[in-house]
Amino acid sequence: MVFEVADIVVPVWQLLAWGSLVGFVFSTVGAAGGILASVGMISVFGIGNPNLVKPMAQAMTLVTPLIAVPLYMRQCRVVYRLALLLGAGGVLGALLGSTVSHSWLSDMQVFKPVFAVLVFFIAAQLGWQIFRSSSASGVLTRTMRAAETFERQVKSGGELCEKGVVCLQATLQRFVFRFGDEEFAFSSWVPLVAGMGIAVLSSALGVGGGFLLVPFMSIVMRLPMYVIAGTSALAILMHSITSISNYVRLGIELDFPMLGILLVGVVAGSAIGPAVSKFIPENGLRGFLGGWR
Repeated sequence: MVFEVADIVVPVWQLLAWGSLVGFVFSTVGAAGGILASVGMISVFGIGNPNLVKPMAQAMTLVTPLIAVPLYMRQCRVVYRLALLLGAGGVLGALLGSTVSHSWLSDMQVFKPVFAVLVFFIAAQLGWQIFRSSSASGVLTRTMRAAETFERQVKSGGELCEKGVVCLQATLQRFVFRFGDEEFAFSSWVPLVAGMGIAVLSSALGVGGGFLLVPFMSIVMRLPMYVIAGTSALAILMHSITSISNYVRLGIELDFPMLGILLVGVVAGSAIGPAVSKFIPENGLRGFLGGWR
């Protein structure tokens, strides 16, 4: 099939298959969807215009939260306060990042090396964390204790919300919640500032931002992967809309026929991820995320 705006010829089945892969991976771990979308458009489909790849890839990651987040909500695996703070900071960062990228990363020869270096850097961080966790003593960290408690609840067939996210304290300065019988707390300004910085980079590269949000919540905030996927997806929904809108405002024309076919696949893959991820162990989710990078 010929796509005039993208100036490429691609079989419809290939677009559907890649869209399904993007939706499944992103909805399973809350990250890597934008990376896979961009890799597909550049390396598999052969789009040569970076400024077209960026909003198209972000549009693909925009659909997944709409499908996956409600499913995670039913499982009580979304930290709403954290998602809103990350998203609010992300709106400001997305405006700045997309504006700068439109001018400075408009050449594919410049865009591809920058994209590759950042992706491998984040993958190395997550790999280091998995290695450190596996080589640690037998004493479980709070994060792993919470994850194991939730895993037992899943295996027993019990009500997931009994061990899911419960708000304990919410003020302007501090938020405390419980998950898997363990308490987690954070200062409000930390995710706000982090969300802004992450959105600058993600909107500049044309990805959803999960490949930075997930390591931030996992490595810095030390949260279980079970709550990270849904929380990340909700935050990404907010700043992706901002970034896509700004690229369009700057004059980028999307290839809607191509995007429509890709999104059909994304919807299918996004519906499967939340149902599958609750059966995957905590370190399995971390390894799955690292493997797709």
